[in-house]
Amino acid sequence: MLDIQDNSIAITLDDGTVETWKILFYYHNDEREKDYYFIYKDEDEDSIIVMASKDGETLEECSEEELEEAEEVLEAYESDPKIGDIK
Repeated sequence: MLDIQDNSIAITLDDGTVETWKILFYYHNDEREKDYYFIYKDEDEDSIIVMASKDGETLEECSEEELEEAEEVLEAYESDPKIGDIK
């Protein structure tokens, strides 16, 4: 189950433990009807992972095709001068 607050996401793992990750950003893909979250641990801001959610409650790993798309989205995000001013 996902709990999103203040640019953080609390993820309850299968064993019941809860991990808190920071959300860099997310986007929605209308074709797949999924949200894609770019998340990282506070201790390691350079280790960004991408997870998908179709229902807003659970996360799932991305397929190769989804990861390729996510890499393109991340590159666009990082090179956007408007976003650079906000960071």
